[in-house]
Formats: sequence, structure tokens, C-alpha cells
Amino acid sequence: MIVGLLVALLFLTVPATATAYAPSETVDGQVAAISRATAELGLAKRAAAGRVAQLSRSASVLGPCLRGGPGWKRIRAVRHASQRSLYTAAARRLLADMKLLIDGQQPRIVVYEPAFQRFVASLRAAPVTDPTLREAIAAQSRRLAAYHDIRGVAANCAVFNKLTKRVREFPTRTAAQIVRADYRSAPIARKIERHISNGLSAIDRRHGISYRDAETLADAAETIVALGGEPGHATGFQYALSLR
Repeated sequence: MIVGLLVALLFLTVPATATAYAPSETVDGQVAAISRATAELGLAKRAAAGRVAQLSRSASVLGPCLRGGPGWKRIRAVRHASQRSLYTAAARRLLADMKLLIDGQQPRIVVYEPAFQRFVASLRAAPVTDPTLREAIAAQSRRLAAYHDIRGVAANCAVFNKLTKRVREFPTRTAAQIVRADYRSAPIARKIERHISNGLSAIDRRHGISYRDAETLADAAETIVALGGEPGHATGFQYALSLR
């Protein structure tokens, strides 16, 4: 993913043995503080990265419902191929989102959260006066607050089986019924496949996160460079709380 490659740039610009960030004399003071916090976060994430895989648990949590169980039994009982395919695709999308959540996002939040908290605390304490940088710091704070809620999102076979209880087969004896069946089964499939993504979107809305935050962070990265900061640290700050 492009985001992952960009985040990697941060670590390439920070030596693994570095202990502190030493700003150039030409770097604006507020940018130096942000760059220092970003470099420290990069080091902390590098040091803790090995623990993420240890917390991945989809094999045990989702194993019983990957191909079997009551949820799949209900889906396979649908005789009409079009409706069955729709429900099957929705179920697979749900399982894929669950796997990403419990193998990637939640473990990274657990492992990196202390470093994230120190990062945001350092930003809040920094002598930042530029309005773009201040708004970017606020955006980072909102993301950190949302992570606390994401840790609690349930993703397991109980959730999968509960959602697939919605599955039902609609009559298709006539052409008109076939058309109505598609309209009636599609919303059920969408609720199943979008359960995790809808939940994450709701968390973002609750914390005031929107597409504007990404724009603000991109503007902040440009501002950091304009004020003398290194492009690597600017990119690192922009994607500092990325879970990819």
C-alpha cells in the first residue's frame, strides 16, 4: 500500500541507533519539536514492531466460522444461486474485515498506544503557533481517541453467526419475484458485509474525524518542509498514527 511505503520513509530517515533528534539551526522551533516527537515515535514503533504478530489471533478466533458453522449453513441453504452468491460474497467480506481488524489494527493499537500517547502529549506540549500545525495536532489527538474505541470492536464467530441470521431466501417463481428478490436480499447482504466498516466509520464520526483530517495532515506536512523540516519527518508526522 502507498501509505505503508510512505510511513516506511520515516524509519529510513531515522537511524536505528539514534537516541535523539538534532534539528538544524535553520529549522523553525515548532517544527523542530514536531520532528523530535515524530522521530521518537518512529524509534518506539520500530522497537515494538515484533510484538504485533504475537497478538494476531484470527486463526483461533475466526477458525470455526471461516468455512463452517451455523452462519454458512444458512447461506448454503439458499437455493437461488444469485441470492446465495450475494450472501456468500458479503460473508467473505465480513470475515476479511474481521481478520484485518484483529490481526492488524487492534494489535497495533495495543502495542503502539503507549508510544502514540507520548507522541500526542509531546505535540500538545510543543510551542506550536502555526494554525495549520495546531489543527494537525488536533487531528492526531482525535485519531488517538478513536483508537481507544477501536480496541473494543468485537470481531468473532459469535458476531458472524448473529449477522448471518439475517440471511433469507426470497421467492423467485416469476420474473417479477426475481427482480424483487434482488432488491430485498441486497440490503441484507450490505448490512452483513459492511458491519465492521460501518462500525469504524461510526467511531470516526463520534470523535469528529472526517476526510478533512487527511487534508489537514497533508497540509501540515507541506508546512513542516516549508519551515525547514526534513521531508522524511514531515511524511512521518503525516502518517504517524497509521495502522498500516
